[in-house]
Amino acid sequence: MELRSDLIRGALLGLIILGIGGRLVMRVIAHMEGRLPVFTPEGSIAVVFYGTLAGAFSGLIYYLLRRFVGKPWLRTAAFIAICELISWRGVSGLLPLPQAMFMTLALVYLVIVDVLGRRSGPSPVHPREQIQTV
Repeated sequence: MELRSDLIRGALLGLIILGIGGRLVMRVIAHMEGRLPVFTPEGSIAVVFYGTLAGAFSGLIYYLLRRFVGKPWLRTAAFIAICELISWRGVSGLLPLPQAMFMTLALVYLVIVDVLGRRSGPSPVHPREQIQTV
């Protein structure tokens, strides 16, 4: 049940923030660089699809970290670090300002996923951290 909710949360937020938000950032960057922004349905659908797919993948990472990392602060730090490094790989060929804009968008997404994940309920306790009462 937790895997499903983490995947759905990641995918839906990925659709909105990474997909649609990424498409808007692309348009802003085109204006900033003095290029004529081009809108194609195929290109926009592709960006939204890949944003949703990236969101589902980050939901899986979040689920695995929730399952195996007991301390919330460590889980959050690992989640943001892992996902930002993956994001960095995707934007490393861009100019510095577009890189910063896309990395900021990814960070906003990750923080929202983490906040909503913490509010969704307690994470499962790792077996070594269970306290046994006598």
